[in-house]
Amino acid sequence: MGIRVRLLQANHGDSVLVAHESSQGTFNILIDGGNSATFRFGPQGKLKGPLCLLLDELKAKNQHIDLAILTHIDDDHIGGMLSAFKAPGYLKEMVKSIWFNSSRMITKHFNESAIFENEIYLSTGSPATSIEQAITFEALLNEIGCEQSPIIYAGQVLKKGPFTFTILSPDESKLRRLLCVWPDEKNSPDTSGIATDYAYRFDDLLSSDKFTTDASITNGSSIAFILDADDKSMLFLGDAHSETVVESLQLLGYKSDNKLNVDLIKISHHGSKNNTSPDFLKMVDSSRYLISTNGLKSGLPNKVTIARILASSEGKIFFNYEKIISRILLADDIETYAKRLKTLNKDIEL
Repeated sequence: MGIRVRLLQANHGDSVLVAHESSQGTFNILIDGGNSATFRFGPQGKLKGPLCLLLDELKAKNQHIDLAILTHIDDDHIGGMLSAFKAPGYLKEMVKSIWFNSSRMITKHFNESAIFENEIYLSTGSPATSIEQAITFEALLNEIGCEQSPIIYAGQVLKKGPFTFTILSPDESKLRRLLCVWPDEKNSPDTSGIATDYAYRFDDLLSSDKFTTDASITNGSSIAFILDADDKSMLFLGDAHSETVVESLQLLGYKSDNKLNVDLIKISHHGSKNNTSPDFLKMVDSSRYLISTNGLKSGLPNKVTIARILASSEGKIFFNYEKIISRILLADDIETYAKRLKTLNKDIEL
C-alpha cells in the first residue's frame, strides 16, 4: 500500500510512473514516454526498452495506465509513448485516459483556425488490408475510446482517481505562443562532446551565477503540476519555464518564508540551468530532487543547476544514470557534496 514513483531510464528524455496502491487496486499514471528508443530500439526496433518492459510488467499484473500525461510535444517526452501506441498489445489496449494539449485543442481554446501542419500522424496496421495507414493521434484516441481531457492550463485543480492535480504550467501566454506551425526540434545523436560546466567547482559556479530563462516555446507549453494523494505531495515540472511555475506558486500563496514542501521534485528540462531558477528554489523544499537524463544531449544536466539545488536545500539529488555523478563531481567537491548525489536504481516508496 502507498505510492511508488519510478524514474525510467529514458535516454535524454523523461518517463515517470506514479502508482497508487490501495485495497481498491492500483492506479497508474504515466508521465511522458521518453524518446522512441525508450520503448523499443535496435534493428527494426526488436529490443525492448524500459518503457516496453514497464508495460509488460503492468500487463502481467493485469493493470492499466489509468492516466497518461504527455507534458508537451518534444520527441524526448512524446516519442516513446507514440511508439507504444503504435505497437499492438500496448497503450492502445492499456490506456484509459490521456492529457495532451494538442494543436487542435489549443486552436479551439483560442477560437483560431486549425493548424493542420501540427497534426501528429501514426502508422497503424489495417486488419482488413494489412496495409500501413496513416491516422492522426487524436483520431486513434477516439477510435480506441480513450478519454481525452479538455485543455490543461495553470490555475486548474483537477481530480483523477486518488490524486489531486494543481496545475502550474502552461499559462495562457505560453499556450498562445503555440498558435503557429510548431518548430521541428530534431533530436541530434550523441552530443556528449558539447561544452559543459563540469570542470568548475560547485562553489565557483555559484559565485558567478546568473539566471537566464529558457526561450523554447515548446518547453514553455509543458504541463507542470503539484500531485497530491493521501498525505503525500510531489512536484512534476516536465520542461516548464521557471517563471511560469514561480508565478503559479505565488498565486497559491507560496514564497520564501512560506515554502511549498513536497516529498519529491522532478526537476524541469533534465537539469537545464535555464529552467530551474534561484527564485523557484527559494519557494520550494524537498528531501528528493530527481533529474532525468543520460547526459548525451545539450550538455545536460548543467552543473550549476545542481549547485543551486545543493545551496537551497538539504535534500538529496537523484539521477537515473550513474555515470552523471562521476562526470560532475570533481575531487574538490567530493567531501562536501558526494553524499547528496545518488543514483536512483529502484522505485521511490512514499
